[in-house]
Amino acid sequence: MHSDPLLTWGAVDWKDPDGGILRFLPYCPLVNHADNVEWDGLALIASSEDLALWSDQDKEEADSPGIVRDAMIANLGPSGRVVKEMVTLDDSDVACFPDPVPFNLLQKARSENNRIWCIEPNLDDSKWVDMTLLIADSRTRVRSLLRAIGATRRVMKMAKIIAMEPPSINRTSFHIAASLQAAWWRNEMESVPLSLLDAIHERLAARLRGALSQLRTGLDGQIDDGGEKVMLVPVPQVRLPEVLEALGDLPEPEDFTMEEE
Repeated sequence: MHSDPLLTWGAVDWKDPDGGILRFLPYCPLVNHADNVEWDGLALIASSEDLALWSDQDKEEADSPGIVRDAMIANLGPSGRVVKEMVTLDDSDVACFPDPVPFNLLQKARSENNRIWCIEPNLDDSKWVDMTLLIADSRTRVRSLLRAIGATRRVMKMAKIIAMEPPSINRTSFHIAASLQAAWWRNEMESVPLSLLDAIHERLAARLRGALSQLRTGLDGQIDDGGEKVMLVPVPQVRLPEVLEALGDLPEPEDFTMEEE
């Protein structure tokens, strides 16, 4: 987590030596940015519980626009402050709920009957739950709680530094929003042991390779010879370097049940 965030908005391809392509689409959470790329299947770095949450948020926003955003702002921690700062950018495509990029791609995949995989395991996966609990524990220890004092100021300062990097997009509000989100993520993960973060990303990489293997094979269990299959993976910009690094170690593909077809 100590490498500079990759605030790129363009797709990044990772070619699996076993065949197929993972096409990463870096995005800024809560920013409605569309990028037309070709793909055959969709892998979301989310759990099926997250998909249900997005659906609930979509219904809430339809009934009362801005209600989810306002609830987030009411959170007095760094995450609420980040959303509040994003709102001050006065851009209707910023601070949107549910998270526009993954949610819109999910809706598109469903409407076009594309196959969908949830890369984060659900809460019935004991190993995954253990890792997430360790992360929570590392963030609530005394030292971490002491660091929480002034965390909002620290996030804002970090965001200003990141925003000084040359933007890779012409829309200034998007670049500033991406800087805020990257700073928030860095601050949240700073107290988490690197070995634990590596284990998380190794698991995600294994499931990404497993999902791509299923996409290559097809629903009938036969290898599809109709060309190289492309799996689209929307990923928060700041997390892309760690995911690519984990894939570089070529973890054994994990076989798991596809979310939707």
